[in-house]
Amino acid sequence: MRALILLLALGAAAPAAVPAAAQAYRGLALSQDASRIADQQAARSRDIAITNDLSTLQARVQTDQGLSDLAALRAPPAVPTVVLPAGAAPPMIDTSKLASIPDAELAASNARIRAAADNRR
Repeated sequence: MRALILLLALGAAAPAAVPAAAQAYRGLALSQDASRIADQQAARSRDIAITNDLSTLQARVQTDQGLSDLAALRAPPAVPTVVLPAGAAPPMIDTSKLASIPDAELAASNARIRAAADNRR
Protein backbone atom coordinates (compact mmCIF):
# COMPACT_ATOMS: atom_id res chain seq x y z
CA MET A 1 0.00 0.00 0.00
CA ARG A 2 2.73 2.32 0.88
CA ALA A 3 4.43 1.53 -2.42
CA LEU A 4 1.24 2.41 -4.29
CA ILE A 5 0.98 5.75 -2.52
CA LEU A 6 4.60 6.44 -3.26
CA LEU A 7 4.12 5.63 -6.95
CA LEU A 8 1.04 7.85 -7.15
CA ALA A 9 2.92 10.69 -5.48
CA LEU A 10 5.82 10.36 -7.89
CA GLY A 11 3.49 10.04 -10.88
CA ALA A 12 1.61 13.17 -9.87
CA ALA A 13 4.84 15.09 -9.36
CA ALA A 14 6.29 14.11 -12.76
CA PRO A 15 3.97 16.28 -14.92
CA ALA A 16 4.53 19.22 -12.59
CA ALA A 17 8.30 18.83 -12.95
CA VAL A 18 8.27 19.34 -16.73
CA PRO A 19 7.83 23.14 -16.64
CA ALA A 20 10.41 23.34 -13.89
CA ALA A 21 12.86 21.41 -16.04
CA ALA A 22 12.19 23.76 -18.95
CA GLN A 23 12.77 26.74 -16.68
CA ALA A 24 16.03 25.22 -15.50
CA TYR A 25 17.12 24.72 -19.13
CA ARG A 26 16.28 28.34 -19.96
CA GLY A 27 18.19 29.49 -16.92
CA LEU A 28 21.12 27.30 -17.92
CA ALA A 29 21.06 28.73 -21.44
CA LEU A 30 20.95 32.29 -20.09
CA SER A 31 23.77 31.47 -17.70
CA GLN A 32 25.88 30.06 -20.53
CA ASP A 33 25.15 33.13 -22.69
CA ALA A 34 26.13 35.43 -19.84
CA SER A 35 29.30 33.42 -19.27
CA ARG A 36 30.18 33.56 -22.97
CA ILE A 37 29.60 37.33 -23.08
CA ALA A 38 31.73 37.81 -19.96
CA ASP A 39 34.51 35.71 -21.52
CA GLN A 40 34.37 37.82 -24.70
CA GLN A 41 34.53 41.04 -22.70
CA ALA A 42 37.45 39.71 -20.67
CA ALA A 43 39.27 38.72 -23.88
CA ARG A 44 38.65 42.18 -25.34
CA SER A 45 39.97 43.79 -22.16
CA ARG A 46 43.09 41.60 -22.33
CA ASP A 47 43.59 42.53 -25.99
CA ILE A 48 43.31 46.23 -25.16
CA ALA A 49 45.75 45.88 -22.26
CA ILE A 50 48.24 44.02 -24.47
CA THR A 51 47.91 46.65 -27.21
CA ASN A 52 48.50 49.42 -24.67
CA ASP A 53 51.56 47.64 -23.29
CA LEU A 54 52.91 47.16 -26.81
CA SER A 55 52.41 50.84 -27.62
CA THR A 56 54.19 51.81 -24.41
CA LEU A 57 57.11 49.52 -25.22
CA GLN A 58 57.37 50.88 -28.77
CA ALA A 59 57.43 54.45 -27.46
CA ARG A 60 60.10 53.50 -24.92
CA VAL A 61 62.25 51.85 -27.61
CA GLN A 62 61.94 54.91 -29.87
CA THR A 63 62.88 57.19 -26.99
CA ASP A 64 65.88 55.04 -26.06
CA GLN A 65 66.98 54.97 -29.70
CA GLY A 66 66.73 58.76 -29.95
CA LEU A 67 68.70 59.22 -26.73
CA SER A 68 71.42 56.84 -27.89
CA ASP A 69 71.60 58.68 -31.24
CA LEU A 70 72.05 61.98 -29.38
CA ALA A 71 74.71 60.48 -27.15
CA ALA A 72 76.54 59.17 -30.21
CA LEU A 73 76.44 62.63 -31.82
CA ARG A 74 77.83 64.25 -28.65
CA ALA A 75 80.78 61.90 -28.41
CA PRO A 76 83.95 63.31 -29.95
CA PRO A 77 85.23 61.35 -32.92
CA ALA A 78 88.19 59.10 -32.35
CA VAL A 79 91.18 60.70 -34.05
CA PRO A 80 93.98 58.34 -34.87
CA THR A 81 97.35 59.33 -33.55
CA VAL A 82 100.50 58.72 -35.50
CA VAL A 83 103.43 57.76 -33.35
CA LEU A 84 106.77 58.25 -35.02
CA PRO A 85 109.68 56.19 -33.84
CA ALA A 86 112.22 58.04 -31.73
CA GLY A 87 114.83 59.82 -33.84
CA ALA A 88 112.89 59.43 -37.08
CA ALA A 89 112.97 62.29 -39.58
CA PRO A 90 109.63 64.00 -40.29
CA PRO A 91 108.01 62.90 -43.54
CA MET A 92 108.81 64.91 -46.68
CA ILE A 93 105.90 65.97 -48.87
CA ASP A 94 106.56 66.60 -52.56
CA THR A 95 104.43 69.70 -53.30
CA SER A 96 104.95 69.37 -57.05
CA LYS A 97 102.49 66.45 -57.00
CA LEU A 98 99.73 68.49 -55.32
CA ALA A 99 97.05 70.25 -57.36
CA SER A 100 97.84 73.88 -58.14
CA ILE A 101 95.98 76.72 -59.81
CA PRO A 102 97.94 79.63 -61.27
CA ASP A 103 97.39 82.99 -59.54
CA ALA A 104 96.13 84.65 -62.74
CA GLU A 105 93.38 82.05 -63.16
CA LEU A 106 92.34 82.42 -59.50
CA ALA A 107 92.15 86.22 -59.86
CA ALA A 108 90.08 85.94 -63.08
CA SER A 109 87.70 83.45 -61.44
CA ASN A 110 87.32 85.70 -58.40
CA ALA A 111 86.57 88.71 -60.65
CA ARG A 112 83.88 86.78 -62.56
CA ILE A 113 82.22 85.67 -59.29
CA ARG A 114 82.24 89.23 -57.89
CA ALA A 115 80.77 90.57 -61.14
CA ALA A 116 78.00 87.96 -61.05
CA ALA A 117 77.24 88.76 -57.41
CA ASP A 118 77.10 92.54 -58.09
CA ASN A 119 74.82 92.07 -61.11
CA ARG A 120 71.47 92.18 -59.37
CA ARG A 121 68.46 92.57 -61.60
